[in-house]
Amino acid sequence: MILTEIHKLYLCRGSLFSSCCFFALALFCFTLALGSEGVILNRCAPPVLWILAALTLFFSTPFFLKAEFQAGLLDEIFLHPLSPSFYLLAKIVAEVLLLGLPLLMVGALFSPSFSLSFVQTAHLLLTLLIGLPALSALGILGGLLTLHTQGGGVLVSLLILPLVLPLLLFALSVMEMTRLGLDSFAPFCLLTSGSLLLVILSVGAGQWALTIAVEA
Repeated sequence: MILTEIHKLYLCRGSLFSSCCFFALALFCFTLALGSEGVILNRCAPPVLWILAALTLFFSTPFFLKAEFQAGLLDEIFLHPLSPSFYLLAKIVAEVLLLGLPLLMVGALFSPSFSLSFVQTAHLLLTLLIGLPALSALGILGGLLTLHTQGGGVLVSLLILPLVLPLLLFALSVMEMTRLGLDSFAPFCLLTSGSLLLVILSVGAGQWALTIAVEA
C-alpha cells in the first residue's frame, strides 16, 4: 500500500522537485534579507524553516490530490476492503519520504547560512522530522476539503496554518532550551504528542472529507 502511494507520488516528481526548489529559494532569500548578523540568523532559523516547510507542503499537497482525483485514483480507494484511513496514512508516509526528507536535506545544507551549530541543526531537523507527519496529514485534510475549488493551496494555508502554531511553539521551545544548554526532553515529548494527535484527528476527518469529495 505504501509502495503504491510512493509510486503515485513519484509520478509527480516534477512537482516534487519544484517544491524543493521553492523551499531552497525561499531559504536563500531569507538569509539575504536577514543580513549577516549571526545572532539574528540563529534566532530566526527555527520559525523560518518550520513555516516554509508547512507552506511548501500545504501548497503542494492539494495539487497531488487533484491530480489523483482527475485520474480517478481516489475513487479506487473505496473499492478496497481496507478502511480509507489506511490509505491516508500511506499517503502521509509517502509524502514524508519523497518530499519531507528532501526538505530536511535542503534545510541541513542551509544550516551554516543561519549560523547554527551542529547540535542546533540536529535538534532543528529532529523537530521538523517529528512534525512532518502532522504537516502532511493537515495538508491532505485541507487538500480534500478544497478538492473542488480553485486555488486550493492558498485556501489550505488559510484554513490549516493556525493548527500548526502549537507544533511551532513546541519546536521553538526545544530550540530555545538547546541554545541555553538546558534539557529539551519535555518540549520534545509535547511536540511528539501534538504531532501524533494532529495525525490521528486529521486522518479521521480526512476519511470523512474523502467520502464527501468523491461523492460530490
